[in-house]
This record gives sequence, C-alpha cells and structure tokens, in this order.
Amino acid sequence: MVGRAVDRAVQVHGGLGYLRTTPVERFYRDARLYRLYEGTSEVQRVIIGGGLLRDAGMPRG
Repeated sequence: MVGRAVDRAVQVHGGLGYLRTTPVERFYRDARLYRLYEGTSEVQRVIIGGGLLRDAGMPRG
C-alpha cells in the first residue's frame, strides 16, 4: 500500500516528485527499499499461507 500511495504522490507532483529537494522523492526511494528488503511478494505469500495452514491444523505440503 505504501508503494501505491507514493506512486500517486509522485504522479501528483509530476517531474518535481523526482527532485531530491522534495520529501516525495525520499518517500519514493524508501518505499522502493522496503519492497526489496521485505522479499518478493511470492515468498511473502508462501510464508503467510504456511502460517495460515499451520494455524488451521493442516499439514503443509
């Protein structure tokens, strides 16, 4: 969700959204870093799915 919000903010600011003098640019960089730091979406889905199956008492496999 952070990525979507920052993408919209950059769109609203247009070309100024990419300038290092604006907070929007820093937010955009930070949001991108969080996406890379957390891992791929597919890996996150596997981890979450495994946790849900374990909580439901179902074997994962």
